[in-house]
Amino acid sequence: MPNSELVFVSHSSKDKNIADAICNWLEKKNIRCWIAPRDILPGVDYGESIVNAINKSQIMIVVFTSNANNSKFVNKEVERAISKGSIVIPLRLQDILPSKSMEFFLSSSHWLDALSPPIERHLDVLTNTVKTLLNEPIPSQSLQIKGNSDKEDISLFNELAPDDWYGAPKNNFSKWIKNLFTDKS
Repeated sequence: MPNSELVFVSHSSKDKNIADAICNWLEKKNIRCWIAPRDILPGVDYGESIVNAINKSQIMIVVFTSNANNSKFVNKEVERAISKGSIVIPLRLQDILPSKSMEFFLSSSHWLDALSPPIERHLDVLTNTVKTLLNEPIPSQSLQIKGNSDKEDISLFNELAPDDWYGAPKNNFSKWIKNLFTDKS
């Protein structure tokens, strides 16, 4: 198993905003993440950078959506992580079944479902899970589910939201996530 305390965030490029938000959340909680394209140096081979990061990572979080489910690149990243002995945490953001390839690679992993709002509660569980797997101490206040109201939960996430979040409303993150996955046809 890799010996680094780096978390690889695997996602479809179509879900970049969501993956960036998850990465920001984890990094705010002192969990070091690697995410494309942010961590790929200009002039360096894209595929080589991804493989190097997977090799250095102890944990991979798969931002599981229909986009990721249909992405050949996410599938390849998951395969590489499993072949290297990394822990793979599928974070399911949509109520969909995995493709046969994803099912093959992820069927033995326990999934973290983040289907019900607010997403911030699920990200707290994700944070505590990652810290536990990395053998890091978890502050006692983090073990409790934070927030008694959507307003309180959303305020936690607003600290992380960059101003240029491609239209994400700063005070309604959970609603914004839900709208991204609502069928508009």
